[in-house]
Amino acid sequence: MNWNDFHFLRPYWLLALIPWALLLAAMFRQRLGRGNWVDVCDRELLPYILQERSAAVSQRPVWLAGIAGLLAITALAGPVWERLQTPVFRNVSGLVIALDLSRSMDTEDIRPSRLLRARYKIADILQQRRDGQTALLVYAGETFTVTPLTDDTETISSQLSALTTSIMPSQGSRADLALTKAVALLRQAGLRQGQILLVTDGADMQKTLPVAEKLQDYRLSVLGIGTVNGAPIKIEGGGFLKNQRGEIVVAKLHPEQLRRLAGAGGGIYRQITADSRDVDALSAFFDRHGLQTGKQQDNKLLLDNWRERGPGCCC
Repeated sequence: MNWNDFHFLRPYWLLALIPWALLLAAMFRQRLGRGNWVDVCDRELLPYILQERSAAVSQRPVWLAGIAGLLAITALAGPVWERLQTPVFRNVSGLVIALDLSRSMDTEDIRPSRLLRARYKIADILQQRRDGQTALLVYAGETFTVTPLTDDTETISSQLSALTTSIMPSQGSRADLALTKAVALLRQAGLRQGQILLVTDGADMQKTLPVAEKLQDYRLSVLGIGTVNGAPIKIEGGGFLKNQRGEIVVAKLHPEQLRRLAGAGGGIYRQITADSRDVDALSAFFDRHGLQTGKQQDNKLLLDNWRERGPGCCC
């Protein structure tokens, strides 16, 4: 036993010794006294009225109660003096969310628009994020980092309302550049494993699929935004986006392509839903693989706990 480590986990319980000592004093006084007969009888008659008992016998219950109370209060205070090293497992995996800000995300085949619904879904994912680091990227013709990998998901959520398609300097849907940037962020943070979530309504498979197939230890999941029937793309000032031939462009979701992309990246594909089934499935996938990553990377961490010698201890 190392007396230098001796202390109480809950020392405030020791204050209970004060009222317990007062109660014991009252019990001793009651045991040692002869009651109220002294006030009504002559002292010469007391030996004939009261049956004398040995002091030792009469005080024994009080002593036993005092010792029991002292032990109970000390146990509740939590005496400890021995350390126990416990392995620590924590989720150190990273999640990089890449949001498509190409012009097709302004389509209103889902209300109020694809982009607004995508932002709501990202906010829900961030709210369910238990631990680990998270980053947010946006992309169209180029890719930009909104927030690097951080534990502060509230900061990321506060940036969502400012994300519109009009802030992008060049148009396009270069999901391949977003994946390359996401991998760079994970590697810069020293994370050997991590998750990438592509929130998009489509991707150039010829450019994006080869990148997804080379992610190695990083998993790519996709949240598809939109409907297979699609809708015209609104533009500022009224009207709809047209191609070079003057035809109205109808942006359609191609779930089979996005599902194939997620499969190549070792993740899962979910299409946006009106309820939380899509977010719940993605969050469960991230948590499950994140915990596995944390155990593999942190299995040498130890946490010092104290072995309590108080209530419930069988040592």
